[in-house]
Parts: sequence; structure tokens; C-alpha cells
Amino acid sequence: MIDLRALARDGRRLEGEVPVSRLGRVAESVLEPAGTVAFGFQGERDDEGKLHVDLWIRGSLVLQCQRCLEALQWPCEVENRLLLLRPGEAPPEDELENDAEDALEVEPLTDLLALVEDEVLLALPLVPRHDDCDPPVKAGVDEEISPFAVLRQLRGKV
Repeated sequence: MIDLRALARDGRRLEGEVPVSRLGRVAESVLEPAGTVAFGFQGERDDEGKLHVDLWIRGSLVLQCQRCLEALQWPCEVENRLLLLRPGEAPPEDELENDAEDALEVEPLTDLLALVEDEVLLALPLVPRHDDCDPPVKAGVDEEISPFAVLRQLRGKV
């Protein structure tokens, strides 16, 4: 737990590393909860007095390819700029149209691992797939019988 607003106000930097297995929701979303995720936060106060945090996350996650169902090493790389808001504070109008950063309401103390986990989950591909792989094949079946071939057989008996 950390005061992100104080981190931004003071322009401090914080870096760390966490095992994937400690990120519960991420661990449930991957094929194997192996490895670690490195993260960093850099606080900043801009000329207008707004508080920002630049965040980066790096790691390698083991996902399941949805085409071949085998393990897929997916490089997780997240970079995001967050505008820190007090609870109940509305984002400034100009920030609503700004895709370069996201507004985030923060309590006096923020769970950094939960924030890292949220960012990793948002970055996961909807349908992870290898660039080049074959779908699984049924074992012991050389050729599927077409339903139309069955109909032809029935038609010949009439």
C-alpha cells in the first residue's frame, strides 16, 4: 500500500517485481502462473499542479494458444500514464478526450499490486494465438464422414 498522490507530488520513483502466482486474477487467466512481472511507477506534478504517475510493466506470461491449445509465451509490456484524481473528483473535460493517459481515482492508500494486476489483465490478448500453428486434430480419425454422404447413401436405398 502506498500513497500514490504523495509519490507524484514528490516526483519519486518506485520499482519492484512480483511473482505471477501472487497476482491471483492473472494467475487464473494464464495457462501456467510461472515467472515474475517487473513494474515501475514514476510520479510527476505538471505545471498546472495535476498529479500524474507513469507506469510500466514487463514480464512473460504463459498463455494457452486458442488455435493449437499449446503453451504460448506472451511478452507482457505495458506503459500507461495515469492522472490521479481524488475520490469523487470528476476528470477535467480536456482529459476525457486525451487517449495518452487514463484518469484514476485513488484513495489515500493504493494497493500497487492490485493496480499492476488490473493493468496486466487489461493488456491480455482476447484470443491468444501463435503466429503460425495448426489446430488440433482428432486422434485415430483419418477422414470425417460428411453428413451429405450419409444422405446420399439413404437416398440410394429408397
